[in-house]
Amino acid sequence: MYAPIFPLPSVNLFPEVTASYHIFEPRYVEMIESVLQGDGLLAMGVLKPGYEEDYYGNPGIQPVGCLGRIQSYEKLENGHYNIVLEGLYRVGFGEMVKDNPYRVAEMTELPETDRENDFKDERQDLLLRLNYLVEQAPIDLDFSPILREQESFVALVNLVAKTLPLKNGEHYSLLAMDSIRARANRVLWHIDDQIETIELFKRIDPKSTDYISLN
Repeated sequence: MYAPIFPLPSVNLFPEVTASYHIFEPRYVEMIESVLQGDGLLAMGVLKPGYEEDYYGNPGIQPVGCLGRIQSYEKLENGHYNIVLEGLYRVGFGEMVKDNPYRVAEMTELPETDRENDFKDERQDLLLRLNYLVEQAPIDLDFSPILREQESFVALVNLVAKTLPLKNGEHYSLLAMDSIRARANRVLWHIDDQIETIELFKRIDPKSTDYISLN
């Protein structure tokens, strides 16, 4: 299949979760209007490090992205768009068939190897840690959409992966993983690491958690 690519510096779309975007660059406004006239499909890509030097050209894109479908949109008076994109599945980018004013590429679905497995224990571990992290974190972390029963463990893991305050490379590493269990375990590791940081600062100075960052 072929779809336009909207590349950003960081990952903010995973399968089975939604993300909101404000589209203002003329080339991407044109892209959205084309997508809305077609099947509504759009792939989110991740710019490779060093993209700043060629941002307004065609800087390199990481090989794995996420295909999404426009769930809703609003066209503003200035011609810009606000859109909500629903993540469908991971894709690998192949040959570029268009590169001006925006890129369109051939892409292949990249299904996770263990998507249909039972993750009952992992779900319980993840929810327990999230509740603790929300209570103890010195910053506002909005996990409210997932601190309740979910139909899909994939959605639970991916929404946490999207929401955790991580460096860009870490978010991409999570998206690139071929296993839901591996992604879940890595998410748990990140949560435990942040909880340990909070506990350490609390022991040193109970008031210091008001100022630390989890990034």
